[in-house]
Amino acid sequence: MKQDTILHVYIGDDDIQVWTQGIGKETLMPVMFECCKTIISENIDKLQFARVEATIRGNKKAFDFFVEMEGVWDTLEKLMDWAIEEERYEMCAEIKKLEVKLDKDNTF
Repeated sequence: MKQDTILHVYIGDDDIQVWTQGIGKETLMPVMFECCKTIISENIDKLQFARVEATIRGNKKAFDFFVEMEGVWDTLEKLMDWAIEEERYEMCAEIKKLEVKLDKDNTF
């Protein structure tokens, strides 16, 4: 995932928290998953995957979303929960493979 492949979304006057926890999950989660695959395969510490822009009290604000290697286990767990809920079983299988790879990489 290169810097030029960051997802940009404009949500207008919608509340950023409501959007990211609701309808925006359908947009953000698959992109976050691709970002996880990239940081694991390329051993990157931190990578931006999205920028959501909104208008708040008349001012345009940008919110950047990252995946960090330090928190990748938690991110994969949240992705798995979402993928199961959305019945995206192919994604579940890929997440499981990433978890196995992380386990192998952390074996001493």
